[in-house]
Formats: sequence, structure tokens, C-alpha cells
Amino acid sequence: MEIVSNILVVDDNRNNLELLSDILKMEGYYVRTARNGETALKEVYQRMPDLILLDIMMPGIDGYRVCETLKKKPETRNIPIILVSAKSSIEDTIEGLNHGADDYIHKPYNEMELLARVKSALQMKHLHDEVRHTNRMLSNQKEQIETIINTMGEGLFSVNQEMEIVFFNAAAEEITGYSFREAIGRRCTEIFNCPDDADCCNVAAAESFGRDRKIVKEFNLVRKDGSTVPIVKSTRFIFSAEGEVIGRVEVFRDIGKDKELEQKKADFVSMVIHDLKNPLTTITICDKIVLNETRGVIDEDLTKLLQNIETSANHLLNLVNELLDLSKLDSGTVEYNKQRIDMNDVMEISINTQRMISRNKEIEIEKDFGADRFPIVGDKDYLMRVMINLIGNAIKFTPEGGKIRVIANILSERTPGDPSSPELDAAERILQISIVDNGRGISEGDLPTIFEKYRRVRGTT
Repeated sequence: MEIVSNILVVDDNRNNLELLSDILKMEGYYVRTARNGETALKEVYQRMPDLILLDIMMPGIDGYRVCETLKKKPETRNIPIILVSAKSSIEDTIEGLNHGADDYIHKPYNEMELLARVKSALQMKHLHDEVRHTNRMLSNQKEQIETIINTMGEGLFSVNQEMEIVFFNAAAEEITGYSFREAIGRRCTEIFNCPDDADCCNVAAAESFGRDRKIVKEFNLVRKDGSTVPIVKSTRFIFSAEGEVIGRVEVFRDIGKDKELEQKKADFVSMVIHDLKNPLTTITICDKIVLNETRGVIDEDLTKLLQNIETSANHLLNLVNELLDLSKLDSGTVEYNKQRIDMNDVMEISINTQRMISRNKEIEIEKDFGADRFPIVGDKDYLMRVMINLIGNAIKFTPEGGKIRVIANILSERTPGDPSSPELDAAERILQISIVDNGRGISEGDLPTIFEKYRRVRGTT
């Protein structure tokens, strides 16, 4: 729908007023009129026009004063005003423009020139309106974004190409102890003592991490007062339209309370597990004593009942031991009993332990060991549990009649994509063990969650 421009024509001469009005109406403009300056001002405040055609010489308030009055007020200063006057000297034109007029047309005027100037003034007015509207929207959005950023619980700051801080929100002030004024203009390294400055406070790190990746670091931040606080900091790079790195945005939070709560939960779980372990151990011992003492005395049904109790209690005890191990892993207190062992023995025992389950599904377990012995230094019990779990998972996701292969070989050389760690990189020889099956595998939807605590994925049954 086309918007019709609203034009106010002001002239004390009725003939001039009617002539101008008719010319503009013929072009489709909506025209209002006023015979003097006082009426013109009332018309303007009653309904803002898009353009004013204003005569200068009028009784009472003349055109100059009307123009000055409107240009001084914020709500009307952007209305374009074209003076239309019989005063035709250069000095008259300059004086009119000095009073704030946007244009000046001499009487008698050329109709085509008049319409061209009106059209040009209206186009400029509409463009200015759009710019002001856009600026107002951007200003409102900026205020909203700044309010959100300054009320968020996470600290947030941004840096430019020189790694100078250009934004620092309220949470960043609270966590670091530095005020906004103290932080702005300082280099990132002066406030964030990252463990690896090459990644932490360097725009060039974007080249190694890529456009869409973020850097996440957890370390102890030294606050302004010298105290330390554990934080986790996430980094995203800012790119220009040409793809050039122009800065970084850093979001970080105090994880001290999280760690404290996590430790309390771990202590509670550990306490409960210890409290469960003792009665379960007592149940299994007592059940064995009763079975031994009553063997041949009680009937077969009662014997099976006692055996079921022993089996269930042992199962619960194993679960409790696993939870206890998990608690130790979380708290970093696991103790490994490292000694010289033969990994062949570990694999043999693990396979034999799972053969009963594999036979129930008619699954064949093949051994493919590259040597008779694989002497290593490690914890036999933990390695055996890893092997048993991996073989058990293979059985779980392999249908009846399937095949599982346990393959062990000394790697002759490393290939791209192999696991890497300082220990592996320093090792002279590496034993690689693979459990391969022809089952349906784990669905892609479950893959991201299989290493979460207590996560179970449905197998073939």
C-alpha cells in the first residue's frame, strides 16, 4: 500500500494558496492549508506534515519565525521546509536558509521545478525517517543486549586484534575484582593468567582451532586482590565479513561452588557405598555358612533359595564395588596395583569368563594373538575388568550365531588417527587390542552418551 505524503501549504494570499494546493493535489499528495503563521504552527502540532511549503511575508508571525520555531524543537526539526517567496535576491535566499529552511523557491515559480523539488525533499525526508527508525531499533537492541549481558551470571569480555579488552560485563567485574574502567584497554594477559597464553590470549590461535570451534579451558584465576578462584573459560573468535579474525569473545564462570557441591555429592555417595558394602558382605558370608552347614539336610528348594540369595548378594556387592571404584575415579584416589603381568593371561581369563554368556547366544569368540606372550606392567584386575566389559558389550550387541574376535598385536608403526598421549608417544612398543564383532552395533543416536555415568544402551535382547 502506497503511503500518501502529507503537505502543509502556508500563504496569506488565497490565490497562491489555491494554486499551490491544486498543483500538489493533481500529483496525488494530501494537502492542508494555513493562511498565517499562528494557524500553521497549530496545524503542525495537530498532525505532523511530511513537508511544509511556507511563504515568508505574512502578517503576525512571518515565515522566518515559523521556520525558526519548528527547527528549534526536537519533535519538528526534521520536517523539511521549502520557502516559497517573491523575495528573489541571493541575499534573500541566503537569509531564508540561515533561518533553517531546507530549500528556497522564487515566485513566480516553474511548476515542473516546484514538483521536482517537492519530490526530492520528500524522498530525503523518508530516507531520514528510515535511518532514524533503524538507529532507534539498533539503539533499543543494543540496550537490551547490554542489559542481558550485564545481568547474566557468567563473566563476559571481548578483545580486539591487539588482545586489548573492549568490553567487560558486571559478572566479569565481580569474578575478577577489576572494574570496567580498570579492564578496558588492558591486554587479556594482564588479567587472565592463562596456563597457555599461546591459546588463551592470542587471536592467531583461530588458525589452529578453526572458525566454528571454541577453546574451553579450566584453570585458577588470580583475582585483583591476589586470591584465586577456579573458572572455566570458553572462547569464540570474531571474524570480519572478509573472514579476517578481528577479536575474541570470552565467557567464563566461577566453578568453585560447583566443585564444592560435586565433592559433597562424591563424599555422600562414598559414605553410602561403604555403608552398603559391609551388610552385603555379611549376608554373603552368612549365606555360605548356612549352605555349608545345611548341605544334605534341607530339601532342594531351600538349597536353591539360599543359592539365589548368595547370587543376588554377590551381584549387589559387585555393583557396590563398581560404584566405589567410580567414586574413587571421580575423586582421583584410585590406587593401581602395578606389577609385571602377561597380557595373554588377562585376555584368556576374560574370554573364558564371558564364554558362558556367549554360548547362550551361540556366539563364537575367536582369539587372534600375534604372540605367545605380551609381558607388560599394569594392574591385572583393572585390565581384566576392561576386557570383560568390552567383550560383554560385543556379546550384547551381536545377534545369535554371530562371531567375536579378540585381536592383539604389537604395532610396528603409528598411523594417523591412532590414539595419542605422552605415554604412548614415549613408548618403544605398543600393544593394540581390538574386540571386533559382526553385530548391529550401537545406534548413532546413542553414541554421544555411552560414556556418561550409569548410561545403559539396549542390546539385541
